[in-house]
Amino acid sequence: MYFGCLNKSDYICNYNKFVYTMIKFHDVKTTDRELVQSYTLCSDRQNCDLSFANIISWRFLYNTQIAEVDGFLVFRFYIGHHLAYMAPVWKGEWNELMREPFAKVVRQMRDDSITLGHPFLMLGVCTNMVEILESIFPDTFYIKPDRDYFDYIYTREKLATLAGKKLQSKRNHCNRFRNTYPNYEYRPLTKDMIPECLAVEANWRTVTKEDNNEEEELSEELRSMTRVFELWDEVGALGGTIWVDGKLIAFTFGCPITNRTFDVCVEKADTAYEGAFSIINQEFAMHLPEQYEYMNREEDLGLEGLRYAKLSYKPDILLEKNVVMEKLPLAQEENQERIKEETISLWRDTFHDPEAFVELYFSRVFKPEYNVTCQLNQHTVAALQTLPYQLKYYNKEVKTAYISGVSVREEYRKQNLGAGLMSQAHFRLYHKDVVFATLIPAEEWLYDWYARCGYTQHITCTPPPADVDAMDFDTFDRWQRSKPCIVLHDKEGFDIVKEDFRIAQAIDPDAKRQQNDIPSMIRIINAEMALTLYAGCHPEKEENIRVYNDSDIPMNNIYFCIKKGKVTRTNYPLPDTRSLTIQELADYIFADDTLLMTLMLN
Repeated sequence: MYFGCLNKSDYICNYNKFVYTMIKFHDVKTTDRELVQSYTLCSDRQNCDLSFANIISWRFLYNTQIAEVDGFLVFRFYIGHHLAYMAPVWKGEWNELMREPFAKVVRQMRDDSITLGHPFLMLGVCTNMVEILESIFPDTFYIKPDRDYFDYIYTREKLATLAGKKLQSKRNHCNRFRNTYPNYEYRPLTKDMIPECLAVEANWRTVTKEDNNEEEELSEELRSMTRVFELWDEVGALGGTIWVDGKLIAFTFGCPITNRTFDVCVEKADTAYEGAFSIINQEFAMHLPEQYEYMNREEDLGLEGLRYAKLSYKPDILLEKNVVMEKLPLAQEENQERIKEETISLWRDTFHDPEAFVELYFSRVFKPEYNVTCQLNQHTVAALQTLPYQLKYYNKEVKTAYISGVSVREEYRKQNLGAGLMSQAHFRLYHKDVVFATLIPAEEWLYDWYARCGYTQHITCTPPPADVDAMDFDTFDRWQRSKPCIVLHDKEGFDIVKEDFRIAQAIDPDAKRQQNDIPSMIRIINAEMALTLYAGCHPEKEENIRVYNDSDIPMNNIYFCIKKGKVTRTNYPLPDTRSLTIQELADYIFADDTLLMTLMLN
């Protein structure tokens, strides 16, 4: 009766005449450097988040995407569980002629966020941008300064000369270093020095980890830094190093934010050399091209020691950055009854099921927490349900979702709403500790469409036992559990399946249950949990895996070490790594398995 599908329909919606155009975001890549910097370099936005090195090197954590919209550059990314955006970037200086196109772009960003099921959130919004937003959208946003993410900005001359009474102690640190190591050398950082830089970082990280127990945060920073080293020329980074007796003891690097402001991304030193941090800071400022009037030394992240150190250099600008959240976000919870009725209407017009089945599904299967929708103009224009199941994988059971009723209103198709809906569903399922999602495409062309959403054909919907309709649940349960790998029905689900068949027979007395296998699809939602299942069945396996390019669930994009039946995840780049997409990971895990499901109300 129903499938996880995206059926074609001749239905014309009369809700409104609104035409929605999705912003066409794409994953930011090194080849986007010219595009990004065509906006940022000529801007007056000094935010360190607009440094291209930062954008590229932290993409693994934030899943950063960009789009060019009507003369503005737009960024979206994930922060924890939430989708967020940066304020649009424009070329040159702000003028009043920009108000209307700026407002239009912000509205498109808001619609994009709502489409993906998130209240509209902007992060890193500087004070001058707040003034623009409030003048164009009065009484629309909650705006709150986020002190932990304020940027510390200094004039390059101040850091180079350390002049004045307030910086006397900094001059003393540098002078003491020069007196202790009179033959030290400053050299520009070049690619051949990278192995020695990594050795300094490893030493620094060991000491810092012992002092602060911040292993995960430190490994994330290492992964970001390593990414810049790997793409040194492509990101346009500049760096400097300090050498003592032929040994590299400190290094730093960064990237331009604007033509006048330089972002210092990383600074590391061997703590055995007193004053090493102070000297690399000053020497780099002295050797930085004079076009850079300002140096942004980024945030303190709320770390007390780091805040003290940054304040001790007396910043010329403490760049205030704000969290901007819509005051009246369109939340599903605000009107669940309306959303349910609109979802039912959408189902009827898409699938044309008998009314008795629709009533069965929405009274006994459907729950608001399963429903994932796209809301535009305060109406449901797309929906799907994520129905909960358990998947028995040999001697383990894990949470699995069955994707049901994927549907988009006729006039909103070919605008990527279906893909956005799937992405939204996958992201939510991950945070519910679901390991796999399964579905049965309704039409042949949908296999390719779902493949683009990360699904593979590693599961089959098989006919049920011949006498299933005469079985009680305990007998059926023994049958389904006799299979090595199968999606399990509970008693309530089994009763619903039998009721569905009674409805079908009432409509058509000759109705029969499924007779042949139906190729179905499965997607990995939680890579770590899926690999843990695999490792438990293959204790002899030892391998390092890197998952990459899962745009729907960026938390999967990480390194995994499989060893002795266990899986360890880390941001630390592992040696001899096999790199796999989320689809290739399914190929890897299920290469020797036969996964089954049955009685999926199809």
